[in-house]
Amino acid sequence: MWKVRAPMLLRVMMDTCREVYSVGQDAPVKTVEIPVEEGFVTVSIDGQEVELLLDSGFSDVSVLDGDWYEKKYGKGACQERFSGCYFCPKEAPCNFAENDMIATGSFGNKSAIRSIFRSGSLLLEGHRATGFVFKVSRYPVWGSDTWRPWGHFGISALLPESKSLKPGFKRESVLDSLKRLGLIGRLSYSIQADVRQHSMMNFISGQVTLGDMQNESNTNYVFPFKHDIRFHRAYTTAWVSSVKLFDAEGNLLTTESPYPKQPGSFMTLMDTGSNNFGLPMSLQESIVKVLEKEFKRRDNTTRIAGMWRRHKNGFLYIKKEAFNYLPVFGLRLNDEPDSAPIKIHPKHYCQNAGKDEMAVFVRYSRLSVLGTPLFRAYRVHVDYTNHKIALLKN
Repeated sequence: MWKVRAPMLLRVMMDTCREVYSVGQDAPVKTVEIPVEEGFVTVSIDGQEVELLLDSGFSDVSVLDGDWYEKKYGKGACQERFSGCYFCPKEAPCNFAENDMIATGSFGNKSAIRSIFRSGSLLLEGHRATGFVFKVSRYPVWGSDTWRPWGHFGISALLPESKSLKPGFKRESVLDSLKRLGLIGRLSYSIQADVRQHSMMNFISGQVTLGDMQNESNTNYVFPFKHDIRFHRAYTTAWVSSVKLFDAEGNLLTTESPYPKQPGSFMTLMDTGSNNFGLPMSLQESIVKVLEKEFKRRDNTTRIAGMWRRHKNGFLYIKKEAFNYLPVFGLRLNDEPDSAPIKIHPKHYCQNAGKDEMAVFVRYSRLSVLGTPLFRAYRVHVDYTNHKIALLKN
């Protein structure tokens, strides 16, 4: 999770660490395969099993202080799913007041987090990493009235300013630590979402593989990270050079850009920690215009107003009978000659929301994020060794 983020929820269980042979490679590459259930992974830290949000915009393992959590939400609250609780041992309590090395951060949902660092044993399906550094965190401010805080299993690289929190203290990303400790052989990951599975908060289920290599001949698109002075290729970023709307048959819905104030090329983040598709454009208004135009064409003008509504969560909710008229979003990622023309279909950005409605997880976002809809549409491989992104249609 990075500094701008939409609310989210996810769960994961971990599979085995194994050696696989990549096509065209002489040596085996160690990988860890992790099943993802509703966005969360399950790991064991110092013998305590915790469920953590799989977050490609976050670099650490961050668990929640169990004593703080149950004081805030009630005794037994840590037994609930997705709590991410970790109880510090009595002989080595987590004392935030006296700790001289506290990391702080904030998120787009107005949450604020404070964390201290601990070292312990990380167990991934029988494969143990000792001396693994992780965060124990509290939220002084939590930005959701619907969901409680959760922990994180981050798979991004470290931002440069994150590496020297204190003289003599060396920061590492999760991928760096797992590679150094011999669990994986490469600073990379691949995410394969199961497009048939949906969750209440619209986050992916499927599998993430850490440390793998990608055979580029088997991918649809391969392009480099966008080099950005703010993120320094720590996060999975790319240029969006154009956005167009199409119908289900691939016909362009507008002869001109549907966004008269389109900002031109802009950076986007590919983020498992976001449950939606957000661009610095009036996407919801464009969807409504497409629906209105289609219903007028079919002489159903009296029913237009009842076909959609805005929910208090900020997303559009449409009647299921309008689903087939929703547009396909066509984005061109990166610049020529490496541009990738991807398409996000309604089945990727919508989810059932009751008997008669569907939630449309598309919104305006000042800083662009391609979350769940992208991962439903494409298998995403990210390699921090050569700073390349590969996409393969699901």
